[in-house]
Amino acid sequence: MAPRPVLVSGGTEDPPSNWAALNHLVAVNELLEHKDRVAKTHVPTAEALQWEFIFLEYWLK
Repeated sequence: MAPRPVLVSGGTEDPPSNWAALNHLVAVNELLEHKDRVAKTHVPTAEALQWEFIFLEYWLK
């Protein structure tokens, strides 16, 4: 998947173990010198939704 941009929106009850694969993806992107290509939100709020839109607008242009 790396270095493609990835956005994951999780729930508030997700344990840290659910994020292990995503954390590995972040590490692979850093190894490939691609920063800020992985975004994740945990709490479904208006602010989280705004950050999701910003991420999508940036990478889908």
